[in-house]
Amino acid sequence: MTDIKRNDTEIVRVSKREFKGHEFLDLRIYYQDDEGDYKPTKKGITINPKLVDELIDALNKEKDSAPVKE
Repeated sequence: MTDIKRNDTEIVRVSKREFKGHEFLDLRIYYQDDEGDYKPTKKGITINPKLVDELIDALNKEKDSAPVKE
C-alpha cells in the first residue's frame, strides 16, 4: 500500500485487493476524519493489474502533452 498526499486532509491510496479470487489495484481518495484517521471516499478506480503499464503510459503521455488552453 502506498499513500500520496493530495492536500492537508486527503491522500490518494494505492493498494492491491482481491475479490472473488481476482487481484486488482485500487486507487482511491481518502479523507482525514476528526480523529485523524483516514477513511475511503467513493472517488477512485479499480483496475486489473495487467492494465498498469498502459495506465502509466497514458499518464506520462498526458503529463508530457501541451498545456491546456483556457
